[in-house]
This record gives sequence, structure tokens and C-alpha cells, in this order.
Amino acid sequence: MHVDLYGTAVLLEEVGRVIKKGGTGVTISSQSGHRMEQLGAFIDEQLATTPTEELLKLDVLQPENIKDTLHAYQLAKRCNEKRVMAESVKWGERGARINSISPGIIVTPLAIDEFNGIRGDFYKNMFAKCPAGRPGTADEVANVAELLMTDKGAFITGADFLIDGGATASYFYGPLKTENN
Repeated sequence: MHVDLYGTAVLLEEVGRVIKKGGTGVTISSQSGHRMEQLGAFIDEQLATTPTEELLKLDVLQPENIKDTLHAYQLAKRCNEKRVMAESVKWGERGARINSISPGIIVTPLAIDEFNGIRGDFYKNMFAKCPAGRPGTADEVANVAELLMTDKGAFITGADFLIDGGATASYFYGPLKTENN
């Protein structure tokens, strides 16, 4: 099993080399990166700063260290968040900004299929036990992106915005916690 994070690392690096002063970027990550166990400062720094061409050689990303597809996905999303943070320093030297958004479950045609499929009860339970009590919408994600891409967000860079209706909070500190332990 492999962790697919190379493309985002290349994109951040290459766009960062040509971004103009005043430029801004937003990547989309996932709430999933926030839900995995803490990796520690050393591994976080490796994920953030290892040269792109060496990134896939990190011990933490080796197939024998990947538990399953969910773990691989979570690692990829955690890496994306950390790389955005590190790249924001480089982008800042060019007068540009970069941030990421980590949405939870967003109503899309694919999500609607999931809600009505075999995992439907899982999603309905999650929504019932998160503070917002519902999934998000594409417009809600776009609103955050708009903030980050405009002058209203001019002081925001290197940040990740978790917008999941409180599902991750419930996962760690609320009613979803008891279901995950």
C-alpha cells in the first residue's frame, strides 16, 4: 500500500517558484488528516520539509508502516497540511500566501450515493452526533476559500481550516468518541 501525496508536494513547490507578489493559493485536504493519532514533531517536520524527490522515501510512508487505506489517506492529508505550512514560508518570501481547507463530509453527488448506500447509517449517526447536526455544502467550503483568496484574508497564511461541522471535535471530545475507542 502506498501513500499518494507526491502530486500535492510537487504542485506546491512548482507554483511556489513562479507565484507573483500578491498571489494566493488554497489546497483542499480533509478532516481525515486531523483524526489520526499524533505523529510527533519530528515526523511532522519530515512531512513538511523533506525535499519532494525524497519525500516518498520517509520511513513513515513505507508500505510496511501503512495499516490500511484509511491510514494511507490520513497520512496523505496530514502531509498536505504540513507542507502547506512549510511552503507558506517560501511563498511569503515572494509576497504570496498559501493555505489549506480540510472539509468534512460535503453534500455532493458522490456523497449522496454514500448516504444512500451501505455506509448511510454511519454518516447519519455522525451527523446526528456532531455539533452542526448535518453535512456541509460546497458553498460553505467556497466561502472559506473566498476569504482566504481575497484581501479579507490578507493576514492568513500557512493555516489549515477544519470545516466539518464539529465532527472531529465530537470524535475526540463528544459522543462520537465512545464509538471510536
